[in-house]
Formats: sequence, structure tokens, C-alpha cells
Amino acid sequence: MFRKIDPSIVWTTGLLSLLGIMMIFSTAGYSIMTRQIIWLIFSLGVALLFSRVSPRIWLNLSPAIYAIAVLLTLAILLKGDIYPRRWIRIGDVSIQPSEFAKFATVLMLAYYLAGKKRLSNFSDMVVPTLIAGLPALLVFVEPDLGAAQIFLPILIVMSYWAGMPGWKILILFSPIISAIASFSIYAWVAYMVILMIFLYFRRQLTDLVYGFVSNTLTGLIMPLVWNSLKIYQQKRILSFFSPWLDPRGMSWQIIQSKIAIGSGGIFGKGFLSGTQKKLEFLPERHTDFIFSCLGEEFGLFGIIIVLTLYVYLVYRLLTLAKETRNRFSSILVCGFMTWIAYQTFINIGVTMGLLPVTGVPLPFISYGGSALLSCFMAIGICLSISRVKMSY
Repeated sequence: MFRKIDPSIVWTTGLLSLLGIMMIFSTAGYSIMTRQIIWLIFSLGVALLFSRVSPRIWLNLSPAIYAIAVLLTLAILLKGDIYPRRWIRIGDVSIQPSEFAKFATVLMLAYYLAGKKRLSNFSDMVVPTLIAGLPALLVFVEPDLGAAQIFLPILIVMSYWAGMPGWKILILFSPIISAIASFSIYAWVAYMVILMIFLYFRRQLTDLVYGFVSNTLTGLIMPLVWNSLKIYQQKRILSFFSPWLDPRGMSWQIIQSKIAIGSGGIFGKGFLSGTQKKLEFLPERHTDFIFSCLGEEFGLFGIIIVLTLYVYLVYRLLTLAKETRNRFSSILVCGFMTWIAYQTFINIGVTMGLLPVTGVPLPFISYGGSALLSCFMAIGICLSISRVKMSY
């Protein structure tokens, strides 16, 4: 039966968006804030429209939406004349296809996984991996490592939610751990020993062979992958581990971000009073590092409020995914939840110096029309599902 939409999702995203407008005004001025307000009004209209569309329609449209998103992402690689190739310009408006690729990939993964009654073997993960891997590869080539990495946790969590055993997922994606450990031969050898012991006691030959071959090959080719990265990408990773080696270069953002957050104290310096922002020490203040300015102006108190809003939003989406009877709708909400939660985690982790610097916007708060619109598109579908969660 039909029910009203979940009001908690509405007011949580609304508060985050209003806070974003305030911070964009504080960090970038009236002109940029006006653009974001226009995008916000348009995004709210789209979310309202989407909330009236039946989930059954989204199920049928998923392959077409995914195909369009992939073609748009491919188009900027073929036609883009500005490096990095991340935007399509339509008149005075710039669209970032990678943001909509996340939305489309979640739809397509839910479409495929919902049709699989049982997930138990590695072969069951081939198609989902290709679905997420294709747009991730295209986005990585742009290059946009920050956006490309988001497809992996979406794939993992949605597959687990759809029924794939957790230990199978762990073995399947264990080469990622091997790649990280391969930066130290001692860490890599220790990891391989632990992995082989674990696989031996699993008593499954296919898992043992796959784990050994894939992890060994990954460890051996990582030097080639490292050398294939752009210089600035290598520097960002190095600056994460040793930020003070290059304090005026690639580590400048991390250092200034930490200073901004730390200088806010308990209650902050006050709205429009951030010194790191005023003196322009902190780059990308209204986009990737807007959380740093928020911490400077509103302090620990403001940070706790923002984190509480995000945690509550994720909780409500998780609850909706659990309560929804329809398999497609449940997996779809789980995917949107993972996207918003992981992107929030990455952005805040970067600004606090806990993760290497990657260009990932803070959902609903950072400046960016494409990012804001794609998030509200997802929220609109979640609201639609909340209306009919006990039926379709």
C-alpha cells in the first residue's frame, strides 16, 4: 500500500544543502552562491519529480540510463579538448558525466543483481564487476581518480546486500590489499602468508588458486601501475604519508586543511570569520575542502552536527533498504546509501589528513551542480521507494 514519503530523508538533505549554501557564500561569495542556489532549486524539482515515479519504471529504464551515462563519459574522452577531460559544456552550463555515471551504475547493478536469485561463486561476480568497472575505467582515464574509486565500494556493498557471501567478496577483491602491501616487500610477504593460511583452511581449491595467482600477479605488477600514474597523483600519495616533505607543494592542501580545522577550536571563529579562508591559504575552499572551512568557522560543535546529519541520513537509507520488500528497490537504496556514505567518508578523511588527497565533493554541501543534481536524483528515487516500500 502507498504511504507518505520519509520526512527524515527530506529534512536531513535539506539542512545539509542549506548549510552548503551558507558555506559556499562564506568561501566563494555571492556570485558562486547564486549559481548553487539555482542548481539546488532545479535539483529539488527533479527530486520531487522522481519521488512520484514508480520503482518499476526505474527497473525498466536502468539499462538505457546506464548506456547513456557510459556514452557521455566516453564522449568527453573522444571530444574533450581541455585536460583533464571531465566536463561537457552546454552553453553556459558545464556537466560532469562522472557524477551521473555513479547514479546510472547503481541503477544497473540493482537491475542485474535483483535478477540473480543466488550469488555464491566468483562467476556470479563477473557481470557486476564489468558493470561497475567500465565507467570506473573511463572516469579514471579522464583522469579523475577520486571519482573512479567510488565505484568499487558501491559494487562490494551492493553485491553483499544482494546475497554474495562476505568471505567470497574478500577473496575476490583481496588483490587490492596485495597492491597496497606491495609497497613494502616485508608487508607483502606477511600478507601473502596470512592469506594462504586463510585459504588453506577454507578447503576450496578454486579459492586457493585464485587467491594465490591474483595476489601474486598484483604484487608483481604494482611497480608498473605506480609508474603509469601521473606525477601529481604519485605526489599526492607520497604527501599523505610524509606531508612535511613538501609543505609548499603537494602537501600544502593537507597542511592548511589541518590548520583550518584545528584553529576552529570548540565553537569556531564564527560565520564569515575564517582566517585561513580570508587569507586564501586553503585551495579549493568551496569545493573539495569546504569541510575544512566549516570546521574553522563552526568548530568541533559544527563538525559534530554535520557528522550527525550524515550518519542519520545513512541510517534512514539503511533502514529503508531493510524494510523495502521488493528486491530491486532494496538493493537500489543500498547502492545510493553506499555512494553517499563513502563519498562523505572520503571527503572528510581527506580534509582531516587521514586519507590521500583526491578530488571528491562533500555530498549536498560542496559547490558543484552535477554532484548536487545526481545526489538529489538518488534521493528522489529513495523517496519514491519509501512511499511504496510495503508493496512493490
